[in-house]
Amino acid sequence: MKIRWFLLTILILSFVLALLGGYTMLWKLFVFLVVLLLLSYIWLRLNVRYIDGRVENLPKYCRVGEQFDEEFIFVNHGLIPTALIEARQDTDMPGNRNVAAFHLTSQGSYRWQTRMSCTRRGEYSLGNINARITDPLGFLTINRRFGWGQYVIVFPDTIEVPYFQAIPHQEPGSSPRRWFAAQTSNASRVREYASGDSLRYIHWPTTAHTGNLMVKDFDPDRTNYTYKDIWIILDMARSAQSGQGDESTGEYAVTIAASLAKKYLDSGKKVGLLASGDRSYLHLPDSGEAQTEDVMRSLALIKPGGEVSVEALLFTQEERFNAGSAVIVITSSDIKRVGPALRRIVKRGTAVTAILLDAVSFGGNISAAETARGLAASSVHAYIVRRGANIARALDSRFMATSMQDTGVKDRNER
Repeated sequence: MKIRWFLLTILILSFVLALLGGYTMLWKLFVFLVVLLLLSYIWLRLNVRYIDGRVENLPKYCRVGEQFDEEFIFVNHGLIPTALIEARQDTDMPGNRNVAAFHLTSQGSYRWQTRMSCTRRGEYSLGNINARITDPLGFLTINRRFGWGQYVIVFPDTIEVPYFQAIPHQEPGSSPRRWFAAQTSNASRVREYASGDSLRYIHWPTTAHTGNLMVKDFDPDRTNYTYKDIWIILDMARSAQSGQGDESTGEYAVTIAASLAKKYLDSGKKVGLLASGDRSYLHLPDSGEAQTEDVMRSLALIKPGGEVSVEALLFTQEERFNAGSAVIVITSSDIKRVGPALRRIVKRGTAVTAILLDAVSFGGNISAAETARGLAASSVHAYIVRRGANIARALDSRFMATSMQDTGVKDRNER
């Protein structure tokens, strides 16, 4: 409960003057102010007792880049109207602050909607409202907390990576169009016909059903029908991190991991996740909506800064990777750390692919190009992702050979 300072000053001053001078009018003013404050206090207390506030339509999950609507509702269950309520949502979700000022009539209600934007992955508190309620004369205010708080998980952003392959293969000198046609034998979906599409890929049943010319769309990733288990290994050790905020190796790694997990889980593959950040995360390979939710939840919550290095993580868990698995390691560690561990996994007959985040481009000291050349000698395919790069193109198998050649030329020019 708070009282306006000017009213308190007048109250004290009138009391002191009345006490010193004995003026009847001053005593009447003092008594009048005391009675007025007492009535305001009683009004406010009775009023607050019957006010209820809550937030509805809160989701359990959201994804970076998405929005959702939430509804705020205040109800006065009593007979005493409310002069002024200033309500502010209490949330730690970045970029979202919702404030409203209104009054409630006798047994009246007030509601409003707001749109929340999910801008950063993580777990955030929503559903609580801090309200300041004022008496009709504006003398007294009281603060109250309404609502039932709940946590909303914001899943990381995902990028479509249709041409990523954990087991890439491309004949030297072949064009992307020729490679695409040569490597695809199974149609994964159908889409509308576009200029340049071959007529032999027309899907006649869907064309007849929709009335539009539809063609088969092929999935170039042989991993979908070669390996039954896909392991995604995420390096979130403190020693491997470079950059800050969204432009850091940790955030790039999470985005890539989420994109690949979505790609394979949506196609029905069994996907497992292994990471060691602020704590250890292990999801054994599985498929379905529950696995998708669990994996995305872990990727939303994981924080870089773990003490367990990626090589220690791989050494302790290598028994889980068998010949029927494809292992994808996302790291910015150097060849001395990640090389021996990956070579051991390759010797087990497991297909290993490394997605190397170029720490130099993030302000670090480790060159992904050097690590890629070292891994190539161990039959480990490597993609290189730099800060600011188009991730979908960086993970495009059709351009892997060209990308590696360009990297070699660049490194020679720098030397």
